[in-house]
Amino acid sequence: MTHSAAHRELSGCAAPDGGITRPVTAEEREAFERDGVVRLPGVIASEWIDYLREAVARLMARADHTSQNYTPDGVPRFFSQAYPRFVDEAFDIWALHGPTREIAAQMQPANSRLRFFYDQVFAQEPGAGTGAPYHQDFAYLPIRGSLHFRIWVPLDVVTPDSGAVRYLKGSHRGPVYRPRSFSGDPKVSAIYGQSPYPEIPEAFTDSPAAWFVGEANPGDALLHHPKTVHGSPRNASARYRRAVTTIFVGDDVVWDPRPGTSFDHIGTIGDFDPPDVIAGQPIAGDLFPVV
Repeated sequence: MTHSAAHRELSGCAAPDGGITRPVTAEEREAFERDGVVRLPGVIASEWIDYLREAVARLMARADHTSQNYTPDGVPRFFSQAYPRFVDEAFDIWALHGPTREIAAQMQPANSRLRFFYDQVFAQEPGAGTGAPYHQDFAYLPIRGSLHFRIWVPLDVVTPDSGAVRYLKGSHRGPVYRPRSFSGDPKVSAIYGQSPYPEIPEAFTDSPAAWFVGEANPGDALLHHPKTVHGSPRNASARYRRAVTTIFVGDDVVWDPRPGTSFDHIGTIGDFDPPDVIAGQPIAGDLFPVV
């Protein structure tokens, strides 16, 4: 199946104007290179946050057949929607015309061109019974190169009790571990079991100094390297923990269709076939537009 935008829900409201509210600093770029993670306080205008909150509410109410829930039925959800830009027009506007592309450009100014690669919504309802296991994004993605990272934009105040993501500082230098299923789905676990990488440990160091805890406010952006080990606890608070994430790729990123990536089951979470890109070639095609 090739994805069609015909079934997308229209946002019904105009998107905000404007890019990031301030430049990325040299100190923030240095922190990212050192730790594999950095928080950029106050870079997203409040109008964009309101716009995305409305869009996430529509996604969660719709619960498209490509969405996922990582908690058992009947308990508060840990909701996920991969490629939400194919489900609701607001995320298409956010991904291709929103301020995160400016963040990517300023974080990696050596790039001559940026392409959108992937987006996802994560929403833990109040009291959600599970969080995200430790993992690295790199292992899920059939790409290789250094000029890409994930931008995580929270729509709520994020604290340790509401599921703040914990990042193992310096882990972006390796090793790489195989993906793991967030839901424990045996079919997905079997796909990830084909990965060439070893299993990830169940636990890492307990030293507080080794971890960056992603406490954040709406308007902040959390950036992490694709090889940075990270995970989150359950949302034990009475608040939502919602976030929209985006990955852009730069000049040196090429297609690497190794076994055991999320694109081996992309039809169930993206409603399209794997793209026709030759191994070792730069990312190209309509699925990955230039921004």
